[in-house]
Amino acid sequence: MIRKTMRVGDIRTSIKLEPEFWDYLRRIADERGVRLAGVVNEVARTRVGHSNLASLLRTYCLVHARTRAETLKEELEKLALTGNAPDLARVLEACPLPALVLDAERAIRQLNRAFAQWLNLDPKATVGHRLDNIMILRGAGMREMWTNLQQGRLQRGVFNATYVSPGKVRTSQAIAVAIGGEGEHRGFVVMFETLAGRN
Repeated sequence: MIRKTMRVGDIRTSIKLEPEFWDYLRRIADERGVRLAGVVNEVARTRVGHSNLASLLRTYCLVHARTRAETLKEELEKLALTGNAPDLARVLEACPLPALVLDAERAIRQLNRAFAQWLNLDPKATVGHRLDNIMILRGAGMREMWTNLQQGRLQRGVFNATYVSPGKVRTSQAIAVAIGGEGEHRGFVVMFETLAGRN
């Protein structure tokens, strides 16, 4: 937990949050071109009575990330249909959820910062490796799902992914969407949701 002291309204107060929430609030502030205290004050103005500001900030972060992820998921799906690579790369990096682009053989071609941080991987060392060599992928009819996505018979597929390294386990439900050309030239965008794990 990290404690920060700042002025909220007319009162100077101390707020204690986990580092990930402070990092996310700072990202929001940077995107808006305001100070961190500006975002905190904006959220504080919405609270009713003397409710817990730290809890309200956590809720705000989660709702903001969820809304942003849903919007970006819709954008990714639209871009997947058109195969617009520069826009796809921009949306992928902006996504707050771990996400990556795979080629037709499911080798990683691009990953966002959230994916690298989630699994604590070196992006340069990860690109080129097959996803199923990095994570355990499970789901009903996995082989058929990838084939159907690649051949255009399926728009999206859902599966579970687990990452195991010494002292660390990360699990997630994932969604895969086909992108690009036809058949062998198609790739996939994969976004990881419902993140869980332990160190």
